[in-house]
Amino acid sequence: MRIIRINQEICTRCGQCLSQCSSRLLSFSEKEEGSKNSTKLIFKDPTNSCSLCGHCLAVCPTEAIEYDKGDPCFTSAAILDPKHYSYDNILEILRARRSIRQYHAKAVSREDIKAILEAMRYAPSASNEQNWEYLILTDSKQIQEFSQKVLNMIRLTYKLVSNSLINTLFLWGPTRKLARDPSFLFSMKNLLNRADRGEDPIFFKAPCIILLHSPIYGNLAGNDAGIALTHGMLAARSLGLGTCWIGIAQETMQRIGKFNRWLGIPKGRTVWGMFTLGHPKESFQRAPPREPLRIVWK
Repeated sequence: MRIIRINQEICTRCGQCLSQCSSRLLSFSEKEEGSKNSTKLIFKDPTNSCSLCGHCLAVCPTEAIEYDKGDPCFTSAAILDPKHYSYDNILEILRARRSIRQYHAKAVSREDIKAILEAMRYAPSASNEQNWEYLILTDSKQIQEFSQKVLNMIRLTYKLVSNSLINTLFLWGPTRKLARDPSFLFSMKNLLNRADRGEDPIFFKAPCIILLHSPIYGNLAGNDAGIALTHGMLAARSLGLGTCWIGIAQETMQRIGKFNRWLGIPKGRTVWGMFTLGHPKESFQRAPPREPLRIVWK
């Protein structure tokens, strides 16, 4: 999307777009000779500084700002009235989402996956970068192989950290402390035992995985990914589907470059998150409690 011109015939010179432009690329000119209007709204971007956030389009009451491509601007009661959805309704939706770890074998329809991706497309991002790319895995053999590759790394890690000599000579600081934590070793061993029994403790035999990757830009790429993936997980919930963020596979891919190559993720891009997607076996009756927030008021 690029702004191409201002339709002076319908522009009301209200100035709302000026206040919304964080790059200050919109301004009023002086009256031109022969013009019936006292001023003219102009858009100048000689250094290509526009972040394409679209706030000027969204606030304009007459749609006087014209752009070259992209979706038509969207409006709804929720945009026109912030109270269209009550706080209680929103909180109920947020609390209802659960991390699902048991799925039916039934495939997720292409239409549902597209609907979830559409919700993710509208997530905000730093400087409106929108640098996400998505990899959708639906082949059960590929998902099973992916799970096995992650498990192999966990087996190797467990063998190393449970070795007292390696633990003493080659681990230090927080890594040594973690490796000596009985609960950490128990969790790894328990996960491997489940795999040996034929379970899939990584992807839970989900029929679909949605994986997000993008370049690194400052410290915000991971934040942006988290917002986008959360959009998708909430959208999935509204379709009666279950999701679970798979942090252990994310960590493995960020540490082992060959995993990215195996999945065909281009060099220079980082996997910031992924979640399973499928039809849940569980039917939850309530949302569990959460710990109180730790807050400092100043």
